[in-house]
Amino acid sequence: MMHRNSENYCFCELAPLYALDLLDEQERNWVEQQIAECPELAAELAEYELAVTAIPYTTPTVPMATDLKNRLFERLDLDTPEPPQVKEAATAPGCFAVRSQDLNWQPHDVPGVKIAILHIDQVKREVVGLFHADPGIHYPCHRHAAIEEIYMISGDLMVDEQVYGAGDYIRSEPGSVHSPYTNGGCMFYFHTSMDDEYPSLKVLSADC
Repeated sequence: MMHRNSENYCFCELAPLYALDLLDEQERNWVEQQIAECPELAAELAEYELAVTAIPYTTPTVPMATDLKNRLFERLDLDTPEPPQVKEAATAPGCFAVRSQDLNWQPHDVPGVKIAILHIDQVKREVVGLFHADPGIHYPCHRHAAIEEIYMISGDLMVDEQVYGAGDYIRSEPGSVHSPYTNGGCMFYFHTSMDDEYPSLKVLSADC
């Protein structure tokens, strides 16, 4: 891999490659330093890492294509204007807040689903946000890498044959597997791992 001087690094170029774990140590350290100096960039990186979770984990390893970087940038629409960022509300020192009107809703890979990222902890590999699904949405079967917490805000959510509604709290333990769905649509707060696995439905058919 050809190395560039750090003065020529660009966060918008290295972030998707960071999410795919394709950077060397120097480049990874540079990306993490940018996030430490500018926490707003964590929201941008989270979008790439959430997209990576949709890549099948059972796909055989294949040689990297020479034009992978260009195709990745095109798929992620990196030619668009400045990426949206989480807008912080004015708060007292030591406090972080996002006003409801400033939520940065982004479309999910699952049609009919959108997510607003509120906070990312790169050290603990945790992401916090809001999840909104249209009526009739079935979320892909997935395995939790760590504890996941959900607090229902509105609508209905079916998890493991149990129906949950506004005000309900759901805690999923590490290693648990499920494929939740909603009949009438829903919105909930979530606190989960960035390393949740989304294997093919064929592999997890016995669990889901």
